[in-house]
Amino acid sequence: MAIVENLTFAILGNEYVTLKKLQYMDIEVPEGFVFDGVTVKAPFTFIFSNKDLRQGIRASCFHDFMCRDKIRYKRKHASLVLTDLWKQDGLNPFKAWIVFWCVELYQWCRGWR
Repeated sequence: MAIVENLTFAILGNEYVTLKKLQYMDIEVPEGFVFDGVTVKAPFTFIFSNKDLRQGIRASCFHDFMCRDKIRYKRKHASLVLTDLWKQDGLNPFKAWIVFWCVELYQWCRGWR
């Protein structure tokens, strides 16, 4: 089936799983990688539509992959990849700017410096 061959992600319970290897720049996410999708914390949920959140799945996948390998990837690089991919997939640049700074602040507060 052509439709199945073109799928990149599947839903696995409350999470997503990659159905094939994904490549962006020098970052390679393996097939079978499980991640939680787009996470938007309050009070920013009102800014993003359902369409925005769907467009952010690929970006979220790469970001989550990078966050799990903090030795190899730096925080700011992961945030830049997240916002760059999300913009490529249709997110408004102003919203991408908000995402970048919110993610940076959240990660900095959680201790990933």
